[in-house]
Amino acid sequence: MSEEEEAVAEGGGGGGGEGGGSALKKYGPLAAIVLLAQVVLAWVLLTVMGPKLSQDQPESDLLPQEQQQAPTEEGEEDSDALPYFYTNEMLDKITANPAGTNAQRYVVAGVQLGLIGYDGDGVLMKPQDVAIDAEMNLKVGASLGLIKSLILNALSTKYIDQIENERPEFLLELKNELNRKVFNRIPWGEDEDQKAFRVQEVIFTTMIIQ
Repeated sequence: MSEEEEAVAEGGGGGGGEGGGSALKKYGPLAAIVLLAQVVLAWVLLTVMGPKLSQDQPESDLLPQEQQQAPTEEGEEDSDALPYFYTNEMLDKITANPAGTNAQRYVVAGVQLGLIGYDGDGVLMKPQDVAIDAEMNLKVGASLGLIKSLILNALSTKYIDQIENERPEFLLELKNELNRKVFNRIPWGEDEDQKAFRVQEVIFTTMIIQ
């Protein structure tokens, strides 16, 4: 190869390397600018939109699922408050033939109703206030026949073993039955803010099984 050809070959190779370097110099700064713009945009979104999303989101949504509890309804019958124990001579001695005895055995029970009341504002009443409430005494007294009938029916449809060995479950069923068929149906008032009374607990003051 002549000296001129070598010079041409060397010149061509140098031109190719210079072209590659020129492309890097030309587009490198542009890519850096695009990347920087993306970083700035992400920072702006987090700074500006983040607080707004936090303000718009309800506080309850930020709590873990297990900490979000449904609000309890006012007037629930299973309140922990001490009830007023209502008694009447009609409930002092209830005689029934338990199931499966062919009327050969009987049970005699004395019953008291643990009542709770809520005033017109939905506030739990004190037991002494429930005891002297004229509306409660009047309307519960007028329903004593139905109340006694429901208790008698409950005793008559249970076996002796159930009455003796499943007492808590039996009393819970009786409480729910009295609320459903008597106390929830008593018209305590025409307005929504009227008082309301419920059975929280049923107890046997006496129990004789023969």
